[in-house]
Amino acid sequence: MRQLKPEVVQSRKNNLLQWVVHYYIKNSRPVPSGVVAEEAGLGLSPATIRNVLQELEDEGFLHQPHTSAGREPTDKAYRFFVDYIIDVQRLASGEKEKIESQYRERVEELDTLLSETSKLLSKVSHGAGLVLSPQMREQTLRRLELIPLGGKHVLAILVTEAGLVRHWPIHLHFAPSARQINVLNRFLNDKIRGCSIKDAQASVLAHLQKMEQEFKELTGLADELLREVGRVVSPESLYMEGADNILSYAEEIGDISTVQALMRVFSEKKRLAGLLEHEFRLEKNAQSSGAAPLRPHVSIGVESGLPELKDLSLVTTAYKYNDRVVGVLGVLGSKRMEYSRMMSLVDYLSGIVSRKITSWEKEDRDG
Repeated sequence: MRQLKPEVVQSRKNNLLQWVVHYYIKNSRPVPSGVVAEEAGLGLSPATIRNVLQELEDEGFLHQPHTSAGREPTDKAYRFFVDYIIDVQRLASGEKEKIESQYRERVEELDTLLSETSKLLSKVSHGAGLVLSPQMREQTLRRLELIPLGGKHVLAILVTEAGLVRHWPIHLHFAPSARQINVLNRFLNDKIRGCSIKDAQASVLAHLQKMEQEFKELTGLADELLREVGRVVSPESLYMEGADNILSYAEEIGDISTVQALMRVFSEKKRLAGLLEHEFRLEKNAQSSGAAPLRPHVSIGVESGLPELKDLSLVTTAYKYNDRVVGVLGVLGSKRMEYSRMMSLVDYLSGIVSRKITSWEKEDRDG
């Protein structure tokens, strides 16, 4: 009996597994060996197909929901499939044109841009679109201004270089004069531009200590303002759209208690934000070490680290400001998602968001 070379045996096993996963993604039903023999076109006999399927089941790539049923892919099989197709990402040109059209009009604030991006991710993927806003403490400042509201009340407006805008009321311990407000606004915007939020307070106070007496009286006001900035920017924002899309394939997720647990994760947002923050740190570390940019990352089931997402897959990638990683966006959906298309989608949208953010600086510079 002729023995096949090990590489030939492994190649046909890989081809069969790839076909089974693709068939299951497309049809959402267990794959019988007879269907593989009739439709796969792999040039294998029915007996060989049954043997290879059994080997794949023994190795943990496939499982049978019932003894007489066909086979379904496991998370291990999805991981094989994603790694196999990672170099063949695709997004139809028509889809790209529709996406581009959504960004034709200038979006003035980063909040609006990221909110619209999460909606677009959800719409195109039919899953949940997730966008983590830039880590505020790491951003550099473009402008910080006080507007008097009367008495001890002022309105603070903060604008970062990446386009994020925050405004909030502040109650001071004293009533500043119009002259103090004007002087402080001019001073702040001369000293803080290009300074990170986390370093702004120390930098500004160091400069104030060197100034003449008329500026020194502003030390208390500046100190109070910048402590408020540190407090307000602490929470990170997660933009999420389309969580209800997940319910359209609730039968894949499990019983009602499993679905309810998943909905709680969606409503809390904090744990999902933590997932994207983890991806952000991976991307930033790769960039700081000089490594090649990471490709879209796929977490399948429990790979995400959240038990509630065991029946879902998450596809993420970073977006940048002037080639510096500042945030992460992604799609959460069924394990049966079209992975090559979803990887291409998040990759394409991250490029658009990165270019849009960077273009704001050029527009401001050119006037």
